[in-house]
Amino acid sequence: MCLSDAYEISGGERKPLMSYVSGISVEGGTITLTDMLGARKVIDGSLKSVDLTRNVILIEPAEAAK
Repeated sequence: MCLSDAYEISGGERKPLMSYVSGISVEGGTITLTDMLGARKVIDGSLKSVDLTRNVILIEPAEAAK
């Protein structure tokens, strides 16, 4: 099973948001991450990249996007 780690990217630095991400849902400016146990985290921002080879998700939070 390939699961990813999600990071908030701001000012060129990565801050961990969630590990073992199994699902991503995007609606407008809201991203919902779900991990393998079903826990969810909702982030206001934009999806910058998803690297399926390295299992890395990068998210820019809404306040950094302004």
